[in-house]
Amino acid sequence: MQPIPRKVKNVNVYPYIDWKGGGVGPVILPVIEGASGTYAVGTLITSIFYNLDLNSVTQKSKLGIHQRYVAIGETEDGTSFTTPWMYCTNASNNPEFGRTINLLKPDLDAINTEVLPEYITLGPLTDITVTQSFPPPAIGEILLIENGSGNVIATRTGTPHEMGIEVTGGNRVGQLRTGMKNIMITGKNKDGKTVTMGNLTCLNPNDPAIFLHQFGG
Repeated sequence: MQPIPRKVKNVNVYPYIDWKGGGVGPVILPVIEGASGTYAVGTLITSIFYNLDLNSVTQKSKLGIHQRYVAIGETEDGTSFTTPWMYCTNASNNPEFGRTINLLKPDLDAINTEVLPEYITLGPLTDITVTQSFPPPAIGEILLIENGSGNVIATRTGTPHEMGIEVTGGNRVGQLRTGMKNIMITGKNKDGKTVTMGNLTCLNPNDPAIFLHQFGG
């Protein structure tokens, strides 16, 4: 199902904390209050896509690119909604949040990095940012590459085909290594739209660096 954006209002955005300490949990203050924008939910085979785009917000505290957030708000008719946690993919005053969930394998992390598969190019990307999330229960991420360029890619064979991103150039802030997991990449496509892929693994740390979201191990 193609995602159809719905107008939303009175949206509050909060940092997402996976509270496992028991009790009522910590007090979480909103990063954004009373915002408006659009919220879209779509499906493709076994994946669900969530996207929240907000307009001209005032941030009470600074958003972090690729950090996790959850939003609560209302649709135009006053129906309440709560998003699943999503990644911030644009931390400007017109912020964007998104997440893709694979219903069959929501915690994909099994990989085989011994052989780099052949892949095809699906489309160009610019303004690429690459980060690695700390494994739970830690919070935060490491910036690896900023201002890179590259392409969305997919393997030539496989069921399903494994998708990912190749990154050329850019400023390498952190050290890449083969087999690094929990990689998230954001960039702009040829239409200027934000493209985000998470749960990637580095298969090649050289230039171009290759990151794939693998479905088998």
